[in-house]
Amino acid sequence: MKIEKDKIELRYSNWVSMLVDMIKPKNLYLVGGRGVAKTTDIIAKRSIDIIHDMPRGTFGFISDTYVNAMTNIIPSLLQGWERQSFLEGYHYVIDKEPPDNWERPYVKTIVYKHTISTWNGCKFLIKSLDRPSANAGVSTVHLFGDETKYLKMGKLKKALPTLRGDYILYKHSPFFMGQTFLTDMPDVMDGEDDWILQMQDGMDVKQVFDILQVSFIINEIEIELLELKDSKASEKKIANTIRKLDRWKDRFVKIRRDSTFFYVVSSLVNIDVLTFEYFVTQMSSMSYEEFKKSILSLKPSLAKGQRFYGSFGEKHLYEDGYNYDYYDSQSIKDVKYKWNGLRYINETKGLEVGVDFGNMISMVVGQTASDGKLVRLLKNFYELPPHWMREIADIFLDYFDGYMRKSLLLYYDRAGNNYNRSRKDLATQLKNDIETDRTGKRTGWRVQLMSVGQGNISHEDEYNLCLQLMGESNPRLPRLLIDKYECKELVSSIKGAKLTKNSRGQLVKDKRSEKIKDLNRLPMESTNMSDAFKYFICRKEWINIAKSKNDVSRVL
Repeated sequence: MKIEKDKIELRYSNWVSMLVDMIKPKNLYLVGGRGVAKTTDIIAKRSIDIIHDMPRGTFGFISDTYVNAMTNIIPSLLQGWERQSFLEGYHYVIDKEPPDNWERPYVKTIVYKHTISTWNGCKFLIKSLDRPSANAGVSTVHLFGDETKYLKMGKLKKALPTLRGDYILYKHSPFFMGQTFLTDMPDVMDGEDDWILQMQDGMDVKQVFDILQVSFIINEIEIELLELKDSKASEKKIANTIRKLDRWKDRFVKIRRDSTFFYVVSSLVNIDVLTFEYFVTQMSSMSYEEFKKSILSLKPSLAKGQRFYGSFGEKHLYEDGYNYDYYDSQSIKDVKYKWNGLRYINETKGLEVGVDFGNMISMVVGQTASDGKLVRLLKNFYELPPHWMREIADIFLDYFDGYMRKSLLLYYDRAGNNYNRSRKDLATQLKNDIETDRTGKRTGWRVQLMSVGQGNISHEDEYNLCLQLMGESNPRLPRLLIDKYECKELVSSIKGAKLTKNSRGQLVKDKRSEKIKDLNRLPMESTNMSDAFKYFICRKEWINIAKSKNDVSRVL
């Protein structure tokens, strides 16, 4: 084919992304491994197709939380749009009324905050499972969702009725009333929902193959048309080819109606970008079970009895921890994470912090009720090398800027008083960095070191305490509640901590995950954050209460 190079734009796309582009189903359900570029490539391109196909339509982008959508998912979508040359200010605007010469949606818009509007009148709304009242009653013509393993079907069903729209306006589009949901492989033992795997039953395989066949024919005709135009063929021949192309495009629209495409694909689909060395590194630095789930997209098989925190479950998580009066005042592009966005924080009380000085600094922040019957973990922070104590202190100070009661109880590993590697008193260093900012100015915070002189906290003590605390078998211990979304690294660390035995046959926490070479994976995959939790929860008085019951003797 002899076509001038300046008329061709070359873009890389992995084959599963191209497959989705060619099928263009009404419903897409894709389970993909790490690095498949689910949002920045697949959802981004598919959403642009749908925008073009249903002008002036209203779409919903649904997430587990409104904050996650604003701060993670929507920014990734916009990044993907930019890669596709779908540009802000030219193709869409955010959080404001579009220019007067742009089309307006069929559904009248009064407030443009937290919306994305396109030049042809389309509108994207943010919908979330933790705010069922948001956008209630608004009709949408297509729903998008990423990280669907976090979308509980019981709650999702309440959001699906908004998918209705106007058949008269959009009956021409196979995308009308469709769904686009993507995720990596869910782990039900981690409390994730695997409803997306059931969507395979709704796929008509023959229909999908027929769609592909028609798509290939259209592709061949389009190449033929390009060659005819390039060779300056007769107008009659070009017109005949265009009519043939139009006939096959009509067939393509008809055959895609009510189509569903379900697919499970591993990270290997993107090996050209990720490289073979990436997979070798992943295999050597993570457990086999994690590699199966995150890279190969195979169902995990770790049993509950193999977990160090075996009594931990969904009852210890709360999902209504956001104060949306605060976040509603923010814009999508400039949203700020602050303590004001936490519903259950009490600014008249001081804070309690557990910190682990490992190969990453892990910090868990919480408050204990005045009557001692409830401990609530509100937020976690972390910092990776080469950043260190000053940086984690700055993150804390920025997040809690303006907090009323600047009192902090700091619980930590006794090694923090004499860190073997650097021979520095890390606990005191962190205390000083929180009490004094980078310029040497006092911040107003008063930090009390709670672990001075404390003995070693054994695996047995932690296991016994958490067995009773999480099992709620000892009424003298407080009830534990953790913010599911603001402590996601902590929750992942707790759920992933394995139970093993040492050379003396004692039950211990398997710490090998802390040796992962890729530091960026430590927050979600290592036991580091669970150690910060350990120091928060393993206080002398609570350990003694657990020991007095001595449940561990029956377990060991």
